[in-house]
Formats: sequence, structure tokens, C-alpha cells
Amino acid sequence: MRIYDFSLALEKGLLKGHELSLAIGVFDGVHLGHQEVFSRLVSFARSHEGVESCVITFGTNPKVKGLMSLDSLRLRSQYVASFGVDYMVVIDFSSDFSKMSGREFIRLLCTMCRVKAVIVGEDFKCGSLSDQITAKELSDAFHDEGCEVEVDVIPPVMDSDHVRISSTHIRQLVSAGDIARANRLAGSPYRYDLVSCRFERLGSCLVTQAVGTQRLPGDGIYAARLLLLDGSSIKGRLEIRHDCLSFRPEADVDVARADSIEIFPIGEMESI
Repeated sequence: MRIYDFSLALEKGLLKGHELSLAIGVFDGVHLGHQEVFSRLVSFARSHEGVESCVITFGTNPKVKGLMSLDSLRLRSQYVASFGVDYMVVIDFSSDFSKMSGREFIRLLCTMCRVKAVIVGEDFKCGSLSDQITAKELSDAFHDEGCEVEVDVIPPVMDSDHVRISSTHIRQLVSAGDIARANRLAGSPYRYDLVSCRFERLGSCLVTQAVGTQRLPGDGIYAARLLLLDGSSIKGRLEIRHDCLSFRPEADVDVARADSIEIFPIGEMESI
């Protein structure tokens, strides 16, 4: 998967002439609802000759300004790539971009590439608060720009309690330490990015301080799998206290750096 900056893709014409199916959204902490969007995105591209798939997302989360996100952009790009997506385009949600009207944004998409399909969630909106376009208005907005586009609006995916699965809901579960339910709604274990962290050995534990803008689960003890930079992994027990991570590996190892850590309920220690 190739990753481009939105402004650079426009300026350099990096996707000019490419026929693309687009999925547009923040996709913070890819969950079961997002997975349905990506599946339909890739399915459309593969069933239409010459069409490639592209996810358009944001470098920072405009929906949670000042709050912690569920992932890092690095981890999100890995999740997106795992679905077989061809391109990911990253938008810098700057002050200028936040003032852009919905129609201006649609016009830029039509300039960037040949849009063949757009797949979005039911709650999709684009544009400044005073001039937004909703999911229901996308088809007409593209038509007004001279683009005939197939629009696929994905209805909400519900959990077993008939509650809508959303990043907001999962963020609340993670903060409360309900990692079992958060993982179930995400469809994968919660993964914390450690690439910028450095571990220190303290007795039998590897200890590091949280950095960056990704949310940590609430204080407590969890089962965990430490993913190392060489692709190997180590199981162990993770204790989180006041933004400090203390990992006690099952095997006696000493590492200074790691890629990330997958977090599970402590009761799942034997099964991970």
C-alpha cells in the first residue's frame, strides 16, 4: 500500500487519472464497522476492471481534539493495508482545512483522481459546520462537479446489546479498563504503539512511560503480547499505573525497544 499526503497528491498529481473507489473517514481504532467499509471498498475495486482502492483519513483526529486517540497513524496504516487497500491518503486537519466547505472538498477529490465509488458510514459529514455535506447528499454533490459516482452508505454495525459500535464507545471502554468488550467490538486486540518508547529493566519487568497521543487502558493488570521490532513476540503480564507500563515477560528477556503491545483481559493469559 502506498501512502500519500493529500496536499502533495493534489500538487504533484500523484493520483491524477487513477480510477479509485474511496473510503473517507477518521477510522480511529479500526473496529467492526470500519472493517465493513474497507471490505466493501476493496470488493468494489476488485470487481471493476482498472479501479483501485483508496482510504482517505486524517493525520490527527478532528473528532477528539485535545483527547487521546485509539491508535497512531502508523498502526492505522498497518490495519488499512491488511485489508488489501492500494492507497492511503492522509489529510492534515489544519485550521484552513477545517474552514473548507463540503463542496470544496468534493471538488478537490474530483481533481485528485477519477472517483468511481465512495463508501462511507451513515454518520459521514464533510465540510465546515456552516457548509456541510452529509452521506445522503454525496451523490448529488459529485454530480454537480461532473462526476457520476456510486455511493455506498454503510448502516451502523450493532453489538450484541444492540448498541452502535463506534470509536467513541470503544474509547470509553478502553478508558474504563473494559478491554474484553473493547476488543470484541474492535474485532482485534487493543494495540498500543511503542515505537517511540524505550524500556528499562526493573527487576523482572520491562518498564516504560507512555508517550504520544494514543489512549492507554485504565489502570490495572492485563494479559499482553509484546511485539518486537524483528517480528517476534513475547507473552506476559502488563500493569498500567499513571501512564507507566510495566511488562513482566513469561521468558527472561531484556529489550530496550519494541514495536507495539497487544492488550487482553488478564483472564485470557493462557489463550493468547
